[in-house]
Amino acid sequence: MLYLAPEPDTQLRQLTEAIADRWPEAPPYGGRFSEVVPHLTIAQGQEDAVMEEIEADLGDKLPFTSHVASVELMVHDGVKWRERASFALGR
Repeated sequence: MLYLAPEPDTQLRQLTEAIADRWPEAPPYGGRFSEVVPHLTIAQGQEDAVMEEIEADLGDKLPFTSHVASVELMVHDGVKWRERASFALGR
C-alpha cells in the first residue's frame, strides 16, 4: 500500500472520532484497529515496479494542501471497496 499521511493529523483524527461517535454501528475499518491513522490511499495491490513508479512521480508534487469537503462511507464487499454514502461537511 502507498499512502500519504497528513501533517498535522489532529483535525482528521478528531473528524474520524466524531464520525465514529455518531455512527457507532459503523466503526472505521469495522473496528479491526484500535487506532485509526488518517491517510490518503494512493495505490494498493499493484506490482512493486508500479508502486515505485507512482512513488517516484509523487516526489515533486509534495507537499500539497487540500480542503476536506465531504466524508464517504466506504464498504468492502470482500473484493473491492465501494462508496455507500457521502456526507458534505460545513466550513
